[in-house]
Amino acid sequence: MHPGVNGKKFPDKPAIVMLSSGKTVTHGELNDLSNQGAQLFRSLGLKPGDSIAFMLENHHLFFPIAFAAWRSGLRYTAISWRLQPAEVEYIVKDCGAKVFITSKFLEETAANLEEALSGVKKFMLDGTSSGYESYEESIASMPEEPVEDECQGGSMLYSSGTTGRPKGIFRELQLNPLPYTQEEDDLG
Repeated sequence: MHPGVNGKKFPDKPAIVMLSSGKTVTHGELNDLSNQGAQLFRSLGLKPGDSIAFMLENHHLFFPIAFAAWRSGLRYTAISWRLQPAEVEYIVKDCGAKVFITSKFLEETAANLEEALSGVKKFMLDGTSSGYESYEESIASMPEEPVEDECQGGSMLYSSGTTGRPKGIFRELQLNPLPYTQEEDDLG
């Protein structure tokens, strides 16, 4: 369901609860954070059909980032934080990511990727590191409204592959406009 539906209907109810850290994201916050992320992606020049990648541990901003990409028509690739830097580099380049997001928890891996991903815009959650901007600070000034051309993006998953390298499962994006999914009873 579109994050805007539950964001309006249950703005103060928890959407994400991280038991390990105690952090909670409400439906209203999920909607606002995903809108701000989508606005950030547009401000960076990303267009529907472009790709981003993120490598996070179990993090309360995982779904706001995924929804930000989804509602701005982007293809997003979630990368296991347990991979080695060379494997992460391969996936980021293979999926054509224009943005890469990770966290301070993964700073060592991030540092090993900084130079290899020189043509990719890099963000970090929970702090910064050389070559990485703060994601939270970057979205803080962004509007909480949906992007004008909100449309459906999707995920790009990777299998273990048969050639010794992960294989991207590329599905064409439909890029359907999203207004029809923003109201609970639109489909009758």
